[in-house]
Amino acid sequence: MWALGRLRAGRPLQATDMAAHFEVGVRTAYRDIDFLRDQMRAPIEYDRGRGTYRLTDLTTPLPPALFTQGEVVALFFAEKVLGQYRGTPYEADVAAAFRKIQSLLPEAIQVFPDRLIPHLSLDLGPLPEGDPRVFREVVDGLSRRRRLLIRYRSLSSGRTRDRLVEPYRVFNLRGVWYLAAYDHARHAVRDFALHRIRKVTVTEEPYEIDPRFDFKAYMAGAFSIEKGERPVNVAIRFGPRQARWIRERPWHPSARIQERLDGGCVLRMRVAVTSELARWVMQFGPEAEVLGPRSFRSAVARKLRAAGRPYAPVARTTVR
Repeated sequence: MWALGRLRAGRPLQATDMAAHFEVGVRTAYRDIDFLRDQMRAPIEYDRGRGTYRLTDLTTPLPPALFTQGEVVALFFAEKVLGQYRGTPYEADVAAAFRKIQSLLPEAIQVFPDRLIPHLSLDLGPLPEGDPRVFREVVDGLSRRRRLLIRYRSLSSGRTRDRLVEPYRVFNLRGVWYLAAYDHARHAVRDFALHRIRKVTVTEEPYEIDPRFDFKAYMAGAFSIEKGERPVNVAIRFGPRQARWIRERPWHPSARIQERLDGGCVLRMRVAVTSELARWVMQFGPEAEVLGPRSFRSAVARKLRAAGRPYAPVARTTVR
């Protein structure tokens, strides 16, 4: 579309122009031009005298784009993801972005989904509600490299405090948006859930992201969002029934599966031991057993004993 717009405006076009604009190889640019001419039937030809491509007819419309079944499925799920944001503060922004994508298609689109769409569904689960202004201001501060003064409600303490932070990364983890930022109060990088930020003030104080900060390394030791201390070797045994489910998912980049003769398995990972990891293990009840490290095994055992106390039978006293 960029190439056609340039040609229709009467501007010269060379393969090197496309290669430079889209940061691809010249051979790729030549293939794109061939696609325009051979597949899309664009009236394009090479002017040897000028050394550029040109359109022989500026008014000839292109044929409608044909979507493959895979592309139809992709669009379907994109629309369903948009549906997950309806009724949330992010609805307007996502809907506007989707409309802009549609507006980039100048010709009619032919889609032949047959009976596919009625039999597809997508449920991402409930999303926490947040303020879209917070999202925009956080991203604005990050893009302009300006410190943020945020009013944040901590989930662990339940207290709301003002924090001066330097945004390093905005990321989504399992449907929830977070901000990784250098916290001046903690003198370290911390994670802040965007839906717990009550107010954002973008200051005019500039900052630079620490060149030593590596987001992939920052997240490497975490099982999910909680970071904890340094990673250790964790081993969890799963019974045969749950083992089938455990084998299906890549729980962590370091995760390895060790098979057992009884049909179960041992999941081995190098992660930080956190309360989040303990809660994950406990959800499997008697079908999961922490094998190591010993301190983590003892911590999970204590939590399980405490969880069972409310269900302990109450001794009845006999009144004579």
